[in-house]
Amino acid sequence: MKGLPGFGSCARCPYQGTGPPVPCWDCASPQLAWEPSPRCEVCDHPLAAGRACGNYWCHREDRAFDLVWAMAAHRAVLRSVIARCKYRGAREWAVVLGRLVAGYLDRHAPWFEEFEVVTACPGRPTPERPWDHMAAILSAAAEASSVWPWDLGCVVKTSPTAALMRRGSGEARRLWAACDLRPALAVPAPELVHDRQILVVDDVFTDGSTLREVARVLRAAGATGVSGLIIARQTWRSLV
Repeated sequence: MKGLPGFGSCARCPYQGTGPPVPCWDCASPQLAWEPSPRCEVCDHPLAAGRACGNYWCHREDRAFDLVWAMAAHRAVLRSVIARCKYRGAREWAVVLGRLVAGYLDRHAPWFEEFEVVTACPGRPTPERPWDHMAAILSAAAEASSVWPWDLGCVVKTSPTAALMRRGSGEARRLWAACDLRPALAVPAPELVHDRQILVVDDVFTDGSTLREVARVLRAAGATGVSGLIIARQTWRSLV
């Protein structure tokens, strides 16, 4: 964890006495807190006073997902941590991010009690990215907190897709999601999601096109509702 300051350091953390400190939600959250502004009731993006959300999917009935909870903004130290984990194969950061996810769920448990399955946005290793970082993050979260109904395999990606990060505009991202991602998604065991509320964990949320495709395939398999828990919410200012 050297060379990346920004997460808190709690003197009461048991890791201080038993091994290398691994930030949890309680010690990291002061550095990750959102600004105290109104937020969109669908995508959790901060709103200017009296302004409606400008996100494409929030006002559409065909968005497929219900709500999104964003743990923090996609900036500063958290942005660097996610990039190291996702693109540079820094697997130690999956443990940190997993502990943050578990801590957030534990701290805000009443918000998530209705969910009967907690899964990850699916990935598939490629030569450019030879590991599924979200699977590693969710596995670490499951180790940190056993009270949640974790399920890594309820939705999977059956083939690799082109990199989303190269799709800059909203229209291009939506086209990628519908044409590239949609055919690659599958639910191997529909009986595990049928008539259940599903919470999908992902690293970064921009406009919701990826979450929409995951929600579509889960609903087609019988899920009654799909929402998202996002580690870092992309903000319009950072996109500009």
